[in-house]
Amino acid sequence: MQRGETMNSIHRARGGLQARAVTALRWLGTQEGVVLIINVLLALALALASPVFLTRDNLLAGGVAMAAHAITSMGTTLVLLTGGIDLSVGSSFGLAGVIMAETMCRGVPFWAAAALGIMVGVIIGWINGVVITKLEINPFIATMGTMTMARGLVNVMTQSRSIRLPADCAYLVNTLIFGLPPSFVLMIASVVVTDLLLRYWRPARQFFYIGGSREHARLIGINVDRLQILAYVLSGALAALSGLLFTLRSGSAHQQAGIELNMKVILSPYLGGVGFMGGGSAFGAFLGALLLGLIFNAIQLLGIAVLWQNVLVGVLLLGAALVGIFRMRREMQRSRRERRLSRREAAIQPAEPGG
Repeated sequence: MQRGETMNSIHRARGGLQARAVTALRWLGTQEGVVLIINVLLALALALASPVFLTRDNLLAGGVAMAAHAITSMGTTLVLLTGGIDLSVGSSFGLAGVIMAETMCRGVPFWAAAALGIMVGVIIGWINGVVITKLEINPFIATMGTMTMARGLVNVMTQSRSIRLPADCAYLVNTLIFGLPPSFVLMIASVVVTDLLLRYWRPARQFFYIGGSREHARLIGINVDRLQILAYVLSGALAALSGLLFTLRSGSAHQQAGIELNMKVILSPYLGGVGFMGGGSAFGAFLGALLLGLIFNAIQLLGIAVLWQNVLVGVLLLGAALVGIFRMRREMQRSRRERRLSRREAAIQPAEPGG
């Protein structure tokens, strides 16, 4: 009898391992899994092509360089999950840094200046959310308006010059957290927190319902407007945080800061499987940001002209769009097949005999 129980336990264990293996293989077939495989292959190729790639200095420099668009991508992911888009993140990024630098030059303590910078991002995000939900203006138009407004404020405040941080704040540039640059630590923290919230926090889980169908979300009792405003507020706050980190790292606020950020923070989630109509994860968005970071690092290590960077971003954006269209059509075809199968089963099901 003991032998029979042992054999049953072995069969159950084998069945569990097989089920996990099948789940893992299915995940590798998703867009997240494909991007992970591409990242691993690209990292291996760079390790073979350049002995500098795996050095600690290069890995930290690459992580810090991608931190801005990776952190901002977490907020953009929330907006995309609700079916929206945020074009103002680059301007929020730049304006937050200018506000912090300007107020610190006027004698405001660092933490108060940083809080003001974050608040700028929150306000821009709140304006986006209210205009989109209450005035029912298209997200593309609404966020383009706040993008232009915030960028205009950056130009007015900088007057085409850089605003250097006060000399007594130079220590902030070289500050480390657990021996690592703050940008690197906060990037990892933002990815982990965002991913956990989307998995386990109920309001964040409801973003997926809104992206799938706003009307259906309303019918099941979800406060769609409030959650959409929350998504834009978080997007603005994370963009502002990235702007502050960039300003601290560079030691000054620049007029051009954040101008090229928009395409990167939209492309990163889209590469990782986050759709414009809901679906995806923060981890997938991070994988997309990592792919961009590896490509930009390869451009530097292999001596490729930096001018090719925007060309590669454009090619990747078009490729991601094509993959997204293919996924959408495949899902629509699968849904149609399931509906046809359900109708056939209902048609051949025998009627219940009358009493």
